[in-house]
Amino acid sequence: METTNIVDFARRDGITDALTDLLRTGAQQLIATAVEAELAGYLAQFSDLRTEAGHAAVVRNGHHPTRP
Repeated sequence: METTNIVDFARRDGITDALTDLLRTGAQQLIATAVEAELAGYLAQFSDLRTEAGHAAVVRNGHHPTRP
């Protein structure tokens, strides 16, 4: 007979308390804000680059109709 001290924990997906939900939502918003800020800086850095046709060479993907 072998005795262990292993404890089975519930899956992390099953946590539904309000504090955890608040922290998760806040973290997601913080990451989204950081990504948007980094993207804005990247676009500003290359805003003066143009294609041969005169269009901006670096743009966000999916926000404008396809160019003719």
